[in-house]
Amino acid sequence: MQYRFVLVFIILCMLAAVPASADLGKIAEGATVYVGETGIDLSSALDGSRQIAWFAPGNTTDDPAEIVLTFTEADAFSYDISPEIFANRTGMWYKYYPKPRIPLFSVAKPSFNLSVWDLDHKRDVTGQEVPRSTNITYRIDTNLYTVYNEIQRPDNTPQDTFVTVSLTSPKDQPINSIYTASAGYPGVLLYPVEEKPLIKQSPYFWKYGERWNHSARGYDGTVLYPPGTYTFSATQNLNNMQKYYGTSDSIVATGPKTVTFVADVPVVTTTATIAEVTVPETTVAAAETPSAAVTTRTTTATAKPTWTSTPLPPQVTLFALAFVSVLFLYRTRRS
Repeated sequence: MQYRFVLVFIILCMLAAVPASADLGKIAEGATVYVGETGIDLSSALDGSRQIAWFAPGNTTDDPAEIVLTFTEADAFSYDISPEIFANRTGMWYKYYPKPRIPLFSVAKPSFNLSVWDLDHKRDVTGQEVPRSTNITYRIDTNLYTVYNEIQRPDNTPQDTFVTVSLTSPKDQPINSIYTASAGYPGVLLYPVEEKPLIKQSPYFWKYGERWNHSARGYDGTVLYPPGTYTFSATQNLNNMQKYYGTSDSIVATGPKTVTFVADVPVVTTTATIAEVTVPETTVAAAETPSAAVTTRTTTATAKPTWTSTPLPPQVTLFALAFVSVLFLYRTRRS
């Protein structure tokens, strides 16, 4: 008997550990909703209001409304943002009655696009040929990422994904994971293609694309990713949008988007060799020039002596001037 209680306890623990079912359908006041969403729970946002209205661009909530919708009790808990009503009435919708006319939700047209991205050169290479060694990934551009805003849709969980991506080989075989190196190589890792991405921003890039080794081989030496055309495809079904758009409309499906791997052009390194050329020395004999007898006359010039004088010291000069002056006075008196 005790074993039964233990078994029941384990089962209850396992059930408690299972995450709650994802819910992107319940919105808060002022959230963005997208044309085509179904089953939207407006109960919290309406807060008792039973009429909503849309006003033509340029008008205020004091002007007459362009359209007024009345909700039943059931509508408040499950309402479709149908293209018939909302496709041409995007922007803010308001609670209409009872007043005040407070923003209820903003309607936007969904956008969704997949492309193949060259990580090395940061460019779109969808439908192009690239060298096999080029690092590529898939890229998704969309405005639907706002549904993961916890304020606008408080009940969303990481398990709530609505985008599906697939990758196929040149032989149209599904590729679910990629190798970072050849099988058996030390440190080799296996990463998922990320078929259910949680897109919380745009653009969104497959984070493991840069780790994909296109030259990897299997255990038997088989080339895992040979040259050829690889195909990405993506679909989205946010709150069962495909009810209105089907499965092929560009709003819910994008692809196939291809990229073709071609063999890398080998880099040929050319080494230039410069030969050393030795030029033999050549002795050129000077032409003999007849020598003529030249008579050279040498003239010796006698330099004239140059008189040089050294100035007398000042004392001698003064003594001489005094002596001459005394002699002159002496002679003058005798005369």
